[in-house]
Amino acid sequence: MAQAVQGLSTGDVIQDTYRIQRLLGEGGMGATFLGENITTGHQVAIKVMSSEFARNSKAVDLFKRESQLLRTVQSDAVARYETTLRDSTGRLFLVMEYIPGKSLADYIKKGARLNAEDVAKLGLRLATGLAALHRLNIVHRDIAPDNIQVPDDNIMGSKLIDFGLASDTIGTEKSIIGDSRAGKYSFMAPEQMGMHGGKATAATDIYALGLVLLRISGHRVPGEGQDVGALEARRKDLSLAKYGLPPDLTKVLSKMLRSDPTKRPTDVVPLFRSAIEALQKKDTTVSTAPKRAIGDPTPKKSYLKWGLAVVIIVIAASGISLQMVKYFDEPVSLGTKQSAESVLASSDPETEVARLIATGDPEALEVAYAVLKQRSLDRGLPDEQRITALIGVAEMLDPLTYSKATSPFLAADPVTARREYQRAADLGSDPAKRAVERLKDAN
Repeated sequence: MAQAVQGLSTGDVIQDTYRIQRLLGEGGMGATFLGENITTGHQVAIKVMSSEFARNSKAVDLFKRESQLLRTVQSDAVARYETTLRDSTGRLFLVMEYIPGKSLADYIKKGARLNAEDVAKLGLRLATGLAALHRLNIVHRDIAPDNIQVPDDNIMGSKLIDFGLASDTIGTEKSIIGDSRAGKYSFMAPEQMGMHGGKATAATDIYALGLVLLRISGHRVPGEGQDVGALEARRKDLSLAKYGLPPDLTKVLSKMLRSDPTKRPTDVVPLFRSAIEALQKKDTTVSTAPKRAIGDPTPKKSYLKWGLAVVIIVIAASGISLQMVKYFDEPVSLGTKQSAESVLASSDPETEVARLIATGDPEALEVAYAVLKQRSLDRGLPDEQRITALIGVAEMLDPLTYSKATSPFLAADPVTARREYQRAADLGSDPAKRAVERLKDAN
């Protein structure tokens, strides 16, 4: 039998209702188990408070208070509360919805990123969850990638989890509900680091969500990984122009990332809806994946290769999924003096892309890729220009043309290359058709 954790082992039954199946994780507060409701057969997440915290009257009071608040939350974007229990030994249990899958942090660590429209859609999804919490005067205070659960790769089914109950913050000066400080520095709002009065409000969660969305778009956030040093990076409003995101998305994120919480919107749901509508109308989604264009053996223009965390956005009836193919351990930033927007607005974007690639500068390569990807999706361009862009992207991943000297990807990815070639072939490119045939056995 496995060693007991918090006095619980696989097979134990709590109050004749929930059977412990396995340990999911441990933290300063206690442990979280996968359990099963014996009567209904459905799975649940069971959080048990450690004996140390159970002896802390403040922790117990906060546990009860948060449980009462959570049971009133009605949002599919927030993990569902089921019940709170206390057994004969005095142990406290919080039973909540079990969400199979991985956290957003797991995807980011593997280099995942979303295009602009899907960033806005994820923002809308999570903003509706925050709105439900804020209507009840609940401030999450720890919006971060590891507190966003992605069920079974369905990014549009993401849910907010862990309101401090599963972390080591409950019952201490860092408790989630109240005026005290909490959160992870990489995704903290300035007021959580002592600025602007130091009080956490709904605007605090809005700022943190803005940072999360910037991160999943493929960019490092200012102050990330600097602990308290992040304060200096966030004293002023964050400037997003250098990232090359579409104006409609940039506008929303810029409002969310104002340093002064009184100047931030507290409900961004309508802002995301407007941004999504505008992005869909333009039908030129900007890929925030990284780098470069490629030297094409057949078309006139030849763009270099590039690699990056390849995230395939699969749109299916079940929603939008993230499928990891190849990835960077650390996603690259698109912070460069020349933005994708400025290149797209130039008189000769293809020449500008070739020039950027020739520099070999990592940030320039990212912009070059972003331009190629956007041009490949722009249905307003002549097919010949879209073909050139598609082949440029494909060659960044094609084993035949891939080179670490010219590609931001860690490795070639023939499957993704074949997909881009196929799109070019569908537009009538014979060289792309031959490339598809050459890569037909790629898997």
